[in-house]
Amino acid sequence: MVKKFIWLVVLVLGLTFTVTGCGGNQPSDKPEGEAVSADAEKTTWELIQEKGVMTIGLDDTFRPMGFRDENGQLVGFDIDMGKEFEKRLGVKMEWIPTDWSGVTGALNSKKFDVVINGMSITEERKKVIDFSIPYVNASIGMAVQKDNNDIKTRDDLKGKTVATQAGSSGYEACKKLVEDGIIDETNLKQYNQYPEAFQDLAFGRVDVVVVDVTTAQDFVNKRPDTYKVVEEPLVEDFYAIGLRKEDKDLKEVLDKTLREMMEDGTLVEISKRWFDGKDMTAKPE
Repeated sequence: MVKKFIWLVVLVLGLTFTVTGCGGNQPSDKPEGEAVSADAEKTTWELIQEKGVMTIGLDDTFRPMGFRDENGQLVGFDIDMGKEFEKRLGVKMEWIPTDWSGVTGALNSKKFDVVINGMSITEERKKVIDFSIPYVNASIGMAVQKDNNDIKTRDDLKGKTVATQAGSSGYEACKKLVEDGIIDETNLKQYNQYPEAFQDLAFGRVDVVVVDVTTAQDFVNKRPDTYKVVEEPLVEDFYAIGLRKEDKDLKEVLDKTLREMMEDGTLVEISKRWFDGKDMTAKPE
């Protein structure tokens, strides 16, 4: 009987501690759960305002939109435009270099808030992300060696070795050329970054680089004795800010600010600074 009594006491005490322990965790867990829930309900723009920081994905070799100067500092059209966003929105712009071939996936997995890097509006990208209004009117074209007079139109690409950057709007243009039977997929070389493609062009390892004309012209300006841009473009192209589809309020804020920059001439000034005195800006909608 004594043993049974002792076991009964142990059992009752054990149950008491268990219940007390479970109940004791509830008050501390509840506020934490509520905080997480509250944050989950906030929009990206609200969170940016709270932190005072907007994170931005970019390929930091993409001249002249965003690249490193000789001192390793980020410079370019988009960097200067970002400084204007800082002034007008009252938040710091934090630039995060990323692999361009996976940029839309990185955006949707929230590695950064937006993409500002001469991002072309394409039908493929529109399936998975949203865009701001366009801010640069560019085009996809062809860069060749200075003394190359054989490539003047898209039809001249037949039998040629074509280079472009993986995941870029240039690659999208190349896919269309493959579909149309202009180039063979085996003659299409994809590079991680455009500087690598232009290096191979200089050495004659490829015949042509399919690239944004703005970027091609920047390479020409640096080495006019090596490269030139073919006069006829392949595709009309517009640059815009990439956003997640659910970030409607952030898109509204960015669109409004871009329109203000267009209307007061700020974007034109930035364009002339980076595009050899040319106004390459898109016109306000």
